[in-house]
Formats: sequence, C-alpha cells, structure tokens
Amino acid sequence: MLKVNLKTHRKRLLADTPGQKLFVLLGIEATGDFEEREKLFVSFVLDTSGSMSEKVNDKSKIEIVVESLKKIFESDIFKDDDEISIVTFDDEVNTVLPFTVAADKESINLSLEKMKTGTVGTNLGAGMKLSLELLKDKVGIKKMVVLTDGNAFDLDVVEKVLDELVFSNISVLSVGVGDEWNEDLLCKISDRTLGKPLHLCDSEVGLDYSSSINISKLPYVFLNELGHASQEVITNLELVITLKEGFSLERITKIFPVQYEIITDTQPYLMGNLESKRKNVYLLEFDVPLIPVSKIDMAQVELYYQIPKSDTKEKVGPLEVNIEFTKDQLLAVQTDQEVMDWVQQRNIERIVNQAITHAYNSPDDSEKILALARSLTIKLKNENLTAMLDRAIEELRIKRYIGSGTAKTLKIGMKTQLLDHSKSDLPSDDDIRKATGE
Repeated sequence: MLKVNLKTHRKRLLADTPGQKLFVLLGIEATGDFEEREKLFVSFVLDTSGSMSEKVNDKSKIEIVVESLKKIFESDIFKDDDEISIVTFDDEVNTVLPFTVAADKESINLSLEKMKTGTVGTNLGAGMKLSLELLKDKVGIKKMVVLTDGNAFDLDVVEKVLDELVFSNISVLSVGVGDEWNEDLLCKISDRTLGKPLHLCDSEVGLDYSSSINISKLPYVFLNELGHASQEVITNLELVITLKEGFSLERITKIFPVQYEIITDTQPYLMGNLESKRKNVYLLEFDVPLIPVSKIDMAQVELYYQIPKSDTKEKVGPLEVNIEFTKDQLLAVQTDQEVMDWVQQRNIERIVNQAITHAYNSPDDSEKILALARSLTIKLKNENLTAMLDRAIEELRIKRYIGSGTAKTLKIGMKTQLLDHSKSDLPSDDDIRKATGE
C-alpha cells in the first residue's frame, strides 16, 4: 500500500569530524487501488464579526462565504453519508449546524440562510474549541476549515486547542481574508495540525504567480482543498526512528506538497493522512557524532498506518539508513543532487522570513537576503516563487519596507507554491549562513 524511498544527501561523511549533519529524504506514496475511503467529517469555523459585512464587488464577504458553501454542498465532493458542521465566531460562538449528513440538503441550506454578521469580536480560539468538541470523537477523516478576516482576540485559547487537534488527527485549512489577519498565527495553526494556509485578498490579484487568491474564487478554493481531503486513503501515518548511540534527530520537515514542520517531541512522530497516488516528501535532519573510519547502520525507520475500514495498523520496515565514514575528503564532499534540492527548498522559507523581519530596520540587508532566496528559486526552476520575490524586492527598493499584503503573499507562497525540482547546483549551507548572519 505504501511506496517508500529513503535517500541520504551523502553516502560518506568525514571520519573523526564533529558537527556534521546528515539529511535523509523520505518519499512516501500511497499506491494501489482503494475501493473506498473513510467517512469524511468537515467542520467550518467562520468569522462573522462586523468586518465580514464589508462589500467586495457588490457582495459582502459573508454573502460570498455562504454562496461558496452552497456550491460545495451542491457538488459531488461529499458522499451522502459524509457529515458537515458549521461554527461561527465573533464576540460569541455558535453552532449554526451540528454535524449533518451531506445528503440532508434542506437542513444544510436552512442553516446557511441563518448566517449573518455580528459584533466586532474575533474569538477564533473559542470557535476552534467548539469545532474540536464536535470533531474529536468522530471516526474517519476529520478536517477543520477556519476562515477569518481579523486578528484573534483569544490567542491563548488557540494555543491550547492546537495540541488536541494534533493528537486527534484533525488537520486545519486556515484561510485568511484581506490584510488584517495574523498570517503568522494562521501559518502556525496549519503547521501544527499538518494542514494548509491560504490567503484570499479583497481585490483582483491579476498575477498568475501570486499565492493570494481573490475572495470571489472561494468556491474553487473550497472545492479544490476538500477534493484533496476526499482522496485521503491512508490515515494516522506514524514514523518511528531507532538511532545508533550518539546520533540525534534535529528536525523533520514535510516539504511537498505543502511545507511544514513535524512535531518531534515524542515518538511515534505523527505524520497525518495521505492522498491516493500523490507524492509526499519529508526531510529528516540528523546531528552526527564524531565517528572513526567505519561503515555503520545509523538508523532504522518504521512506518505505521491505517487503511479504510481496518481496525489494525499496517507496517513498513524496518528500513536501514547506512553511512560510511572516511578520511578521503573528495569522497566525503560528494552529494546527491535530488536531496540537496529539497534541502535548499526547505531553506527558502527561513531565508524569506528573515528578510521580512529585517525589512523595517535594515532594508538593504533585507534586499540582500531576498536576493539569495531568489537565486535559489531560479536554480530550482520555481518561477512562481521567483516572481513573488521580484515583486517584494521591487517594493522594498521603492518603499524601503515590505507591506502587509506582500508579506502575507510571501509567507503563504513559501509553504504552498512548491514543485519537484530538476538537478541544479545550489548555494551551499555556508553561503546561506554567511548571507543571513547566522
């Protein structure tokens, strides 16, 4: 059921040398024919604060949201026995629609007709908490869709909800509308829950490369993202790594199709769900101790997962990660270009975030950092990211800062505008450290 590929960025490291890193590419794909998927439960958590009454192209934001929901409920994305709930939040939170089977169109449409904007409050955390209570005991594929156009009033509640979402295997699609929402918070929600952040803007973007999407395209956004959810056939994927003494795991990053960090506090590492026949790429980063000349099995990797209608977990592995330690520097510097491409793709997000942080106080330094990120996107042949960075660099030169809308576009784009790379020569990690001052 799972096709798994392990590949190290080097086959050999230098013997008797401290401070080395080893990057391991973990590719996973759900293969084979799956007759059915698990039941899908989707809870929509919608901002109904007063700002959602603002007009966009002669319609209020809340009207656009309601029309979008009607369109997805009329589509064939959901099976008849899939279930939907709707929670709204402003100063208060309300369950507009308790979980209802998709076949019950009448009840769903009646609930949509009742939706209206309220007060100025944005109690996002309380809305997510109520949605979590509705979702957590469900058995199947569980998704939360959060949509807001403002900053949350209750960040402490959001933080408390995140851990339970992770352990309940509930991923969150975080949708920010306009320029007032907190992109760092919505990215964090999606990162922690293995979900995806999106940016909807109030005006026409008119740029093919932008990660921003006009709010009028919201029906398409919902259909596309829930279409992916409806294709998930592997659930509760877990990773277990057994390391040889002295080696340590530094981080696990999912790099494709969406980039986010996997929590590595305790094993097993929770990896979420997988769609049928869609490539998933993870990067494992290890700290390597001082080792004499030798060949060793430094790690064993095991994967556990569930398939539809099964109460038991399947297993892949153990898979061995082997490494040779040599005194020959020419052998030790040879790298696998595919793995290094993914390493550099992962690094782009960090570089861009540094540039955004430096922009107000040191615009010249910020421009240099963005130029480094741009060189990586060119060599990775990621034209969308290159175009985004060109726009940011131009804005930085003219205004001497990076505006809120551009920052949102960059932060979302670095996580979502990803592709498989062809082979290329990229700046080294030392080049990146020098350019960013780390």
